Amino acid sequence: MKTKRETYALLEQIYLYYEQFQINQQKIDSWHQALKDFSYEQLHKNLLNYVTHSSFPPKICDLISTTGGVSRAIPDAAETCTQLMNDQPQTNKEVVKLELAKIRELLGIQRVD
Repeated sequence: MKTKRETYALLEQIYLYYEQFQINQQKIDSWHQALKDFSYEQLHKNLLNYVTHSSFPPKICDLISTTGGVSRAIPDAAETCTQLMNDQPQTNKEVVKLELAKIRELLGIQRVD
């Protein structure tokens, strides 16, 4: 944002959506410093998206994020399984056998072949 006037306008919009959000000169100055490299239009667009997903006032990181709230989404079982399969290298079969043997020993289970 090029001017503090734009920063104030953005903070005023936040206040309209969240009455508990307070605006003071120190907040205007600090938010302007953090947001000076971002466009007002993009931040305002992100704010409009944010207010549809949260009942709490946004923090600076919520406005500069372009994920649209996806970061708060919790993956379901299928997504988790897919992610784990993609992230983990295949385990050596010998290592698996040794680890299973250790577990059986700890539990007192005798293997019947």
